[in-house]
Amino acid sequence: FRLKECSVRRRYSDFEWLRKELERDSKIVVPSLPSKAWQRQVPAFLRRDDGIFEDEFIEERRKGLEQFINKVAGHPLAQNERSLHVFLQDTTIDHDKYVPGKVRNS
Repeated sequence: FRLKECSVRRRYSDFEWLRKELERDSKIVVPSLPSKAWQRQVPAFLRRDDGIFEDEFIEERRKGLEQFINKVAGHPLAQNERSLHVFLQDTTIDHDKYVPGKVRNS
């Protein structure tokens, strides 16, 4: 990685993008993501909303996304994927300019 430390903000859709890129380009079994909204599986007449803004749901999903990225970032083969580098180090992900590939160690 070109940066020793970095901090980025990511949306759930960014995690979906990373997972899709890794599935297409790498030779690893990519872990699944936590569900997008757990209460969506409950029939509509039993719920007020889909639960995506409830603190408990947000915290559980954050933990699941953290586990996902820790597993991926800890995998030696994934560490060479450009998509992981972009995800972890670029402030924004420009899907139009992104070019898949491997990152050479320097």
